[in-house]
Amino acid sequence: MRITKKSNQVVVWGTFYLSLMISGCAMDADTVAISSDGVEIRFDQQGDGSPTLIFVHGWGTNRSIWEAQVAHFSEQYKVVNIDLPSFGESGNNRQVFTIGSFGEDVATVIKKLDLDRVVLVGFSMGARVVIETAHRVPELVNGVILIDGLHDVEATTPTTVISDVERFYMDLVTNPTNEKLVSSGFYTKDTETSFQRVIAMLQDAPKIGWRESIIDSMRWRNEDCIRLLRQLQVPIIAINSELQPTEVGTFQKYVPSFQAKIVPDTGHLIMWDAPEEFNRLLEESIQELKSQSK
Repeated sequence: MRITKKSNQVVVWGTFYLSLMISGCAMDADTVAISSDGVEIRFDQQGDGSPTLIFVHGWGTNRSIWEAQVAHFSEQYKVVNIDLPSFGESGNNRQVFTIGSFGEDVATVIKKLDLDRVVLVGFSMGARVVIETAHRVPELVNGVILIDGLHDVEATTPTTVISDVERFYMDLVTNPTNEKLVSSGFYTKDTETSFQRVIAMLQDAPKIGWRESIIDSMRWRNEDCIRLLRQLQVPIIAINSELQPTEVGTFQKYVPSFQAKIVPDTGHLIMWDAPEEFNRLLEESIQELKSQSK
């Protein structure tokens, strides 16, 4: 077959695009784990150093909430930032959305990256998720840091109001307004910028499984929380806003070493309202967990 200049160009460009596809697949393979039920779990990893910090977002958000923390802590530690299934860039082809399945998803990422000294950082619903994760892989976890997620571990949600709470939260993410978010205590500082960040996370999200996961989050609180805390083999520290009182003594009934750090004058999204103070307390907590693990 005669090779013309034009056909040679086709071959060159075809090879170029094939190399892009191959390199793209390789890059994706480094930032995707597959859950036990076949869902893609997207994550980023940056930096180097020990322990590895794994950031887990809350309900209705995605891994972008941790942008300031990833930039700051990746200078000293390896940082892994995860989108839970059905949130952000992760897949949503799951039949059952539970806190337990999310906890297993985070454990899947830990195993894929072959990590063995991990500090789990979970915000809001993510606080429940990282407790599940630590329960699954305690030998790989140095400690757990809960961010405004469990102020009173003995508090429960009456079954008679679960549907009302679910409707409240689903309305918040399907019909969001700055007024609703501020009055609900999500943030208190630079409210317009924070609102735009929330809108950016919500506007293209299909919200598949969101209703089911918020309902299971309440069920988990009622049925699983204390049982798992009793069994947990790793230390726990909380960084909370003062929107709700943190019942330290109650928590210590189940995890005697538990301690809490309170950030005043902030909303639920502490890391947005007071990033410098939040980062300081998070670094302090990481160092405390490192000293306990020696």
